Amino acid sequence: MQSTPPVQGDRSVPPVERSHWVVFAGILLLLSGLFNIINGFVALIDHGYYATTANHGNRLLVFNFSFWGWVWIIIGVVQILASLGVFLGARAARITGIVLASLSMIGQLMFLSTFPLWSVISIAMSMLVIYGLVSVPRHLKGERV
Repeated sequence: MQSTPPVQGDRSVPPVERSHWVVFAGILLLLSGLFNIINGFVALIDHGYYATTANHGNRLLVFNFSFWGWVWIIIGVVQILASLGVFLGARAARITGIVLASLSMIGQLMFLSTFPLWSVISIAMSMLVIYGLVSVPRHLKGERV
């Protein structure tokens, strides 16, 4: 029994098998979600971990650490769910992943003064997620996000 390889333009083949960028972006989105959940738990458990100066008190920019901890946990969980949707080929999951990666980039700007290297790495990872979810391989003409 031999199975024939799928035709490149075949719509029955999931996007994961048609584009390596989609797989790459899905994996990075999953990792970014895990990292954001860890950031959230660190902000909830150890408020002083993100404090850069004594006059910050229990705040990070605008809100307190508990608020930011829950924000990062929620964003991380939704990113993980979106990455699973990306692996399944859902278009809404790709759009959600792009939006969440953008929010993650903006959120990391607030942590730039505290952990500059980690924030830059996280921003770069989010940029790769956005590129991977937006880019269309050359052999799939007409494929949209």
